[in-house]
Amino acid sequence: MNSIRIAYHSNRRRLVMIVVAGAVLLLPAFAMVILSGTTDISVNRIFNILFFEDSGSAFLVVWQIRLPRLIGALLGGTGLALAGAVLQAVLHNPLAAPTTLGIAQGAAFGASLGITLIGTVSGLPGYLNFLDSTTFINLSAFVFSLLTTFAIILLARLRRAGPESIILAGVALSSLFMACTTFLQYFADETQLALIVHWTFGDLARASWSDLRLMAGVIFLTSIYFFFNRHNYNALLAGGDVARSLGVNVNRLRLISMFMASLTTAVIVTFFGILGFVGLVAPHIGRRLIGSDNRLLFPLAAVSGVVMLLAADLLGQFVLDPVALPAGVVTSFFGTPVFLFLLFGKGNN
Repeated sequence: MNSIRIAYHSNRRRLVMIVVAGAVLLLPAFAMVILSGTTDISVNRIFNILFFEDSGSAFLVVWQIRLPRLIGALLGGTGLALAGAVLQAVLHNPLAAPTTLGIAQGAAFGASLGITLIGTVSGLPGYLNFLDSTTFINLSAFVFSLLTTFAIILLARLRRAGPESIILAGVALSSLFMACTTFLQYFADETQLALIVHWTFGDLARASWSDLRLMAGVIFLTSIYFFFNRHNYNALLAGGDVARSLGVNVNRLRLISMFMASLTTAVIVTFFGILGFVGLVAPHIGRRLIGSDNRLLFPLAAVSGVVMLLAADLLGQFVLDPVALPAGVVTSFFGTPVFLFLLFGKGNN
């Protein structure tokens, strides 16, 4: 027992040091996101805009473009990393993530269907006049991402499927939605095809302040649930039978956690598009640094997710300057080698 307590306190000290180091890395990254862009704005001017000025073109650039981008990276990185960490904990599978379960692909199909329907009917039906076209597309993406989750949960409940079967069902649904999206792209006209392809690129600059407020509310509530159940997730590490013997309602915890993780992913993907590998890689980075104790892993995974998205966004802006690549393209490009290194790199057991 003493060795466990010593190991916990040792990991906790390491977590504090890593979080402090992460904060040191995050602060200059925040500054670079605020300062980067086609409009040249000095540090003093940005300070005045943040706290004193309330008009002018520079004010609009900072408050309508750069700050939403920064806050979007904070929310998206935190939400996707926590969703991935929780899915990997409840399914006891290192490959569990929003993208491998088909949630992101379901959202992409929903958005593609919404874009196609708007072009087909030349405007929304009368009973949907209260929606603009962007809201309709986002709503369609959100509905299909949740439908994917409900389909996986329903299969798990009806067939009493194990974690491996749930992952495989997610992979199958992912392939189905990718095929349906390709089908829509094949018959779409040039404008619709361009919109569909652009939507699938995860872009942090896409969300508005109202979208970010909704996203923040959902991520805040689901994060509370995740942290409240961190001890139950740790019990699951020893297996379902051990967790049940400790009083954990494994089935209820697994289903509610999957729904919460999917809801978090759905709201992020709906407003930003697909940000691949963040939910898969960020928890593994945290696990390599601090171990599998979810009490410590969750905050570190969240920091890792934010760092990943900020780095991807900055790389996307600078690597092909003056052309800016969406963050989702960069995370997909670099996510594969990073994930393979984390899985098979030296020291991984």
